Amino acid sequence: MPPLAWLTFLAVGACSGQIGTPGDPGSGPGAAGEGTRADPSSGGPGDPAGDSADDPAAAERGDVGRVGIHRLNNLEYDLTVRDLLGVQSTPAHTFIADAKAAGFDNIASALGMTPAQYEQYFQSADALVEEVWADPALRARILICTDADADCRERLLREFGRRAYRRPLEDEELERMLGVMSAAEALGEPFDRGVAQAIKAMLSSPGFLYRIELDSDPTSEQPHPLGPYELASRLSYLVWSTMPDAELMSLADDGSLVEDDVLRAELDRMLDDPRATRLVESFAGQWLGLRALASHQVDPSVYPAWSDSLREAMVGEGLAYFDEFLHGTRGMDTFFTADVNFVDAELAQLYGFGDGAFDPAQPHNELDDARRGFLGLASFLTLSSFSYRTAPTLRGKWVLENLLCTELPPPPGDVPQLDDATEDPAALASLNVRERLAAHRVDPSCAGCHKALDPIGLGLERFDGIGRYREQYDNGDTVDASGELPDGSTFEGLESLSTLLADDPRLLECTVEKLLTYALGRTLGEDDAPHLERIREGWEADGLGLWALIERIVLSEPFRMRRGESDT
Repeated sequence: MPPLAWLTFLAVGACSGQIGTPGDPGSGPGAAGEGTRADPSSGGPGDPAGDSADDPAAAERGDVGRVGIHRLNNLEYDLTVRDLLGVQSTPAHTFIADAKAAGFDNIASALGMTPAQYEQYFQSADALVEEVWADPALRARILICTDADADCRERLLREFGRRAYRRPLEDEELERMLGVMSAAEALGEPFDRGVAQAIKAMLSSPGFLYRIELDSDPTSEQPHPLGPYELASRLSYLVWSTMPDAELMSLADDGSLVEDDVLRAELDRMLDDPRATRLVESFAGQWLGLRALASHQVDPSVYPAWSDSLREAMVGEGLAYFDEFLHGTRGMDTFFTADVNFVDAELAQLYGFGDGAFDPAQPHNELDDARRGFLGLASFLTLSSFSYRTAPTLRGKWVLENLLCTELPPPPGDVPQLDDATEDPAALASLNVRERLAAHRVDPSCAGCHKALDPIGLGLERFDGIGRYREQYDNGDTVDASGELPDGSTFEGLESLSTLLADDPRLLECTVEKLLTYALGRTLGEDDAPHLERIREGWEADGLGLWALIERIVLSEPFRMRRGESDT
């Protein structure tokens, strides 16, 4: 390792060896008994549970939980270095893929740190700073003074450190970085290169790579408010997937961010900002399977209309559909029934909308209900199919698990395959799937699951493996899209099926659960049930818009508070 890189490595304490067990809040920086500091906020006048530590009803309200140290995921890393340094490069695109938990890649317990991952961060820090130093305008953003005296050194390191760590530097952190500068200069480096080495050290440190909530009372199991800087980071990474901006940090500096009205106003500002598209792309992209569609395989011999541009159009429509519920006036109770599509010319042709000019950013309202709601989107219909034919069981399973949060038992280990791998995909695609699935339902070990899984998927059989509408299979059989749900409700095709599903309370409950999980960056448990219920009840009173749900979550106790963990 070159001498200067060695200095940086020592300055950050060989980070990969310090962090500890992934997701373990009792190890590494910020753990109980170390890394704590005085909390500059006691909650503020609008704190939702300002006196919770002395409130005997706190247990009935539910456990606010605790989030372990939270490594920036790859998306967050790229966006954060872009906002921090002004660079346009995206180094995390080549990083090891993030692990997921509960369906999301921002869950703290899944975001560990291996030596190989730390090496990526270390090398990236070096390359990023060299990129900045090669650009006079970007370098000037860091070198806010050029006098090599003590005041200048401290001022520029405190300013950069405050932004990089999303909080003011501790004195010992400042001293460590000043030491890096001095050591570099002792090796013959000029002042500005000493600064560069300190910046590399910061970008390789836990303070930057992790969102560490430094607890003022780490052993107390009573709920207590987050400090304003921790709250600013939670809010910013929820809505923008990046570091807090100057306005958000200013409100953290004066402590006012913890007040209800200020927090609500900041959320509104951030959701109105173009950067809120990152919430749509990250949360909806994962929850609704739109990211997975990017790697989904489609057999072109069966579906010659398939293309990469059609795939992109499907993803774009899925994101726009979700955004309609976030920034539009539709309530989430119409998620299964909304008669709106966002299509370009290629997707419009697949849907049979005609040969007109279509703008994918503008909604296109249908004239009938043959295709409506989320289940009518080609993105969902394609993702929940095999590469060569529809998969009713898979479609039903996807809806139950992802949109209704229903846990399903694993299939028996000896279930025979429905399709022979040696058969021609085009021939398989032409067959009547309902008749083929009937063979599985005859088997008693399969009948129970298929009774729950198949009806929803069979109700969507009028849409082929890339979401194109059809009335017949290629073998000439008429598509039968009728069915009966486990509760005895019957339907005929998407129109009546979507109406039944829209009345299912599990959709709203699942939406709250998914969004709270993503917002907190942790998995939920039984102790979260009271919070989930209160959020849902308040959201229903608000009209069920997604904006209102996000506000309910941001103002909730689990988002604004944490508890420690007893060391006994």
